[in-house]
Amino acid sequence: MKFRKLTDNDLPLMHAWLNEPGVVEWWEGDDVSWEGVIRDYAAANWDDAEHWLAMLDGREIGWIQCWPTTGSPDECARWWELGVDKTAAGIDYLVGDPAGRGKGVGSAMIRGFVRDVVFGMHPDWTQACADPFEANTASWKALEKAGFRFVGIVDDKDGPCKLMVADRTEASGPQ
Repeated sequence: MKFRKLTDNDLPLMHAWLNEPGVVEWWEGDDVSWEGVIRDYAAANWDDAEHWLAMLDGREIGWIQCWPTTGSPDECARWWELGVDKTAAGIDYLVGDPAGRGKGVGSAMIRGFVRDVVFGMHPDWTQACADPFEANTASWKALEKAGFRFVGIVDDKDGPCKLMVADRTEASGPQ
């Protein structure tokens, strides 16, 4: 698994992935129109999040991002209350190709990204965190398989989410 930064040339691919029914189901409420994709994913509009594409055998298979939790205090205050470090990173991800789902691609993507990008490129980040919807069993099971542990339930406007955390010390071990 390799990772490369998302570019504006990738926006049509992101638009297609974000409108794929298996993604739409969990991307509830987000604007996945072409204008929404430009607003949220075009390089000129990036905040402190890093957007990446996961590559397997030379082809794009998914999108994954990381960001410092201190950059999103409204969302992450709930995480900190559950013991997440303020030096943690948040991640969000999707497996774009439906054919890759349910085959270990998501957990391999997450594990490799946390090892190579989150911890590999950010020496000050001590944890990686994600909070998929509790009902999104495939997502939180992929996190478990990638070495994340369950920390607690956080409430989201669209439903309860499972906060999952990977510690730098755990992620640096054998893969």
